[in-house]
Amino acid sequence: MTSSASNPPRAGEPSKNIALVLPPNVCIATVVTQNAIDAMLEAGGKGSYRDAHPWLIAQEILRTRQPLPILFAVQGDAPMHFSHWSMIKDIDVVELHRGQWESRCHFDVLQPINMIWEAIDSVFLLPGQVQLERELREDIRVRRAALDEHSIHPYAVCETPPFIEAALKDLQ
Repeated sequence: MTSSASNPPRAGEPSKNIALVLPPNVCIATVVTQNAIDAMLEAGGKGSYRDAHPWLIAQEILRTRQPLPILFAVQGDAPMHFSHWSMIKDIDVVELHRGQWESRCHFDVLQPINMIWEAIDSVFLLPGQVQLERELREDIRVRRAALDEHSIHPYAVCETPPFIEAALKDLQ
């Protein structure tokens, strides 16, 4: 099946007509349980996260942006907050049956998040294409939308927090 402007790709098909134009500071944020974090830490901190939603855009971003950080928010008794981050190594997306998906995000060792970055709203959603183009061409920074508990499911594409950018620079 081919896609065109009049016939957009269905879920799972790669978009051939849409090029993702991204700034260099992109990351993924998702929410897990504290039990999942504990299990990953007991297994040495490396691991994978499985989701029933197709992470197709995250997979496309990973193809063009490496390294790609991932932030893990924990949902439980306390308010949702970030607890750890890591670097994505690979994202596998499989359609099990028509409309039924499994995505598996493989990542490196979990790193704890500094207390000042634990709040969900300390990270900002990646702005839209028009806003990014204005920033690039007109040298202005327009309003940012903070991440919230509703926009993190199943994952959110965000601007990389400065502490991760600093850690990446230290690795180079």
